[in-house]
Amino acid sequence: MGTPRLVLITGINGYIAAHTAATFLKAGYAVRGTVRARTSNVESLVRALGQYHDGSRLELVEVPNISVDGAFDRAVEGVQAIAHLASPVSMTETDPAPMMRAAVQGTTSLLASALAESKRESRQGALKSVVFMSTISAVFSPSKPAGHAFTEADWNDVAEAEVSRLGKDSPGYVIYQASKTAAERAFWKFGQKVEARFGMTALCPAPVLGPPLYLPDPIANLSMRVKDIYDILHGGPIPEFSPIRSTFIDVRDVAELVLRAVEKDEQTEGGQERYLLVGQSPISPQGMADVLRASFPQWQSTIQEGNPGETYPDMTWRFDAGKARTLLGRDWIGFEQSVVDSAKAFVDAEAV
Repeated sequence: MGTPRLVLITGINGYIAAHTAATFLKAGYAVRGTVRARTSNVESLVRALGQYHDGSRLELVEVPNISVDGAFDRAVEGVQAIAHLASPVSMTETDPAPMMRAAVQGTTSLLASALAESKRESRQGALKSVVFMSTISAVFSPSKPAGHAFTEADWNDVAEAEVSRLGKDSPGYVIYQASKTAAERAFWKFGQKVEARFGMTALCPAPVLGPPLYLPDPIANLSMRVKDIYDILHGGPIPEFSPIRSTFIDVRDVAELVLRAVEKDEQTEGGQERYLLVGQSPISPQGMADVLRASFPQWQSTIQEGNPGETYPDMTWRFDAGKARTLLGRDWIGFEQSVVDSAKAFVDAEAV
């Protein structure tokens, strides 16, 4: 066997990134992951990934501040692919400047390092693919008319203007949407300005559900939408309606699409593609409660009943993820399975 191809995954201890690392390891790649520091959660990740390799195909690199120029210079050395999943996330932040700066500069800093690396390597070992993890929040815009079908051609044209208008009074979720939108715009602007020798792909996933590869400590650090399942299972309130919450994608499908995007770039040269990832719509937080009550009868007295069977009123926007479904090459993992598998991870951990 020859030397395995090497992929860099930024923010490898994140929820989606952990599954992405496992997917690449299972596919035979060597994985280099960036972390801010070696924490107990990072060690939990290393143990979880141990089942997918023989101990020689996983490497960690500390990058304390992703927005510093040259932050990724060491991390990109010798890689054939990059999956940029590290991004600041806070729903309680009210000052948009730090989060916007970190999201945008973290992306441009990585791309600058990637471009320099692609010019150094021989053609055989060259960097061929950079995948950027965006979000459906960079696609969906409430300004669109009723009945609009969102596709990869759409952009959030509200969030950035909103944080500019509100400044330090901006809600956390708007800052998040604006930061991710600005970071993806910076990703594509870079691609337009330079002649990159590597393919560039942006994935825009709906809210992500599915079993965590490892449980963070504290559990409050669960990825936001998966934490909805955890909270409902433990008697918490059923979240309120929002248009984006009417969509979902399973984390295992997202991870596999990162791999598929890299494999596609290995076969072609210098392409640029954007994908909207929606596994099922419409779904609802009430649907989470309904699935949990049906699948875990021993928890029925804890899980709030809510309004069984309730769906979103007047949900006329649609989401067309046919392009991503074609790249995946199989059916999406369904909402019910994703909710059950997520909850099972929590129930099994608490039974130990």
